[in-house]
Amino acid sequence: MSQEIELKLSLAKESVDVFLSLDCLASLQAETFYLENTYYDTQDFALSEASAALRTRKMADGRYVQTLKSRGTNVSGLHQRHEWEMPIPTNQLDLSLFPESALPSDLDTQNLKPIFTTHFTRRCWNVQQGNSLIELVLDSGMVEAAEQQEPILELELELKSGVVTDLFCLALQISHEVPVMPSDVSKAERGFRLSGRAFGGTPELPSIRSDLTIGTAFEQLFNFELQKLHQQWHLFWQTQQWRYLQAYLVSLGNLSTELDWFKQMIPTSHVQFVASQLDWIEQQIRPILSWWPACFALSQDVERDSQDAAFILQRESAQKAMAALDALVNNPELGFRLLSLAAWLHKADWQQDQTDEHRQLSDQSIRQGVNACFKRALLELDTDNFAGNASYALSQISAVHKLLILCQYFDRLYGDELSDLKEHLRALEENLAQLSAMGAISQLTDWVHRLPMEKQASVHSWARSQTVILREIKQLAATLAKPQLVHYGELA
Repeated sequence: MSQEIELKLSLAKESVDVFLSLDCLASLQAETFYLENTYYDTQDFALSEASAALRTRKMADGRYVQTLKSRGTNVSGLHQRHEWEMPIPTNQLDLSLFPESALPSDLDTQNLKPIFTTHFTRRCWNVQQGNSLIELVLDSGMVEAAEQQEPILELELELKSGVVTDLFCLALQISHEVPVMPSDVSKAERGFRLSGRAFGGTPELPSIRSDLTIGTAFEQLFNFELQKLHQQWHLFWQTQQWRYLQAYLVSLGNLSTELDWFKQMIPTSHVQFVASQLDWIEQQIRPILSWWPACFALSQDVERDSQDAAFILQRESAQKAMAALDALVNNPELGFRLLSLAAWLHKADWQQDQTDEHRQLSDQSIRQGVNACFKRALLELDTDNFAGNASYALSQISAVHKLLILCQYFDRLYGDELSDLKEHLRALEENLAQLSAMGAISQLTDWVHRLPMEKQASVHSWARSQTVILREIKQLAATLAKPQLVHYGELA
């Protein structure tokens, strides 16, 4: 058994020549060979459900090997998992060669069957980075399943010896010149998805136990949102559904919020570094998606004319948005900044640069840290503003969201005490989002004027229902009056 440690990067075919011309490859000899793989599972995908992958591979010289990869970890895009690999005489599995504990105990081995295949050309370089040996590969080929196929084009950086820090250093060196993106999607996941195995669920929220320190909880939550970021980016390009890009913006905001919650334990230079990466990414994407909240809210209206108007808005706006996204994807800076965040989290240099005061704070129990966050969040939420006009209510969107994700992250620490608060905050946030979308229509006057008259009337009617939404917001906010918030503050 060995441990596989690798970073995976996606790239466009237009970027391959840029990659091949990198200075770090100029003096290295590439080994090129062709690989054919068959992946196995049961009819109900028992191995995949257990986060395991089983395959046979035909090597370039005609030899066969079988490989089992077990459930692993994904920390800020760095994949670590155990694997067992051994030669076999033919392309037929021989499960008796694996240790008994390697396969899931309840696996029905009699019903294992081929599920999908991959075949690709691999170009491989052995790169000396610092004191580490890294296998850098470029895979180009196809995954095929159930009479469907999908292209493979990706970089993998596997640590053969040395330290993980050097793995990130090489990835950053590449991403400084080549437009690449961190990727959590394996070839196996692509194949299983083509075979009918559903993927795409949200990464599991880490279990924040009361015995964790503030520093450990921060690392787990920051990694959780980074994983969501990578997943939402992949899902957007896979489905072309704009809601995933909107969710991407939400995760960016959550990362900024986490940084703000725990910044007292992080040296200022590190806070500024992370904030600058997050701010740059958000500034690139938010303008591209400025039309989407209004479009989504219109599509949810009961009036057919409003739904038709939403379709027209998306049709007109999506083409420009895609062009802007294509330009962003071809900018190496996006991938470089995302990898910089992953490297920062993994290397944990901020801990080495902590003062005694920082260290004392990060070593506190998570309950102490969350208590302070709750008190700050409750102070930021000014319920008096909900009694005013729409602009006053909208000024509280950020405060409502911060308090809501605090409840979602840490409700296990407080039992059922936060259930009602979480429910009211979720409803309040949904109504505030709709109110904000109605206001956004005023920024789209040129588009509204191009609509047929009956659809213009429907859009204006929908936008004028602000008063109804505002009334609902005030009613919800009344349940969060100051005396009740004081109660939650006392819980903290």
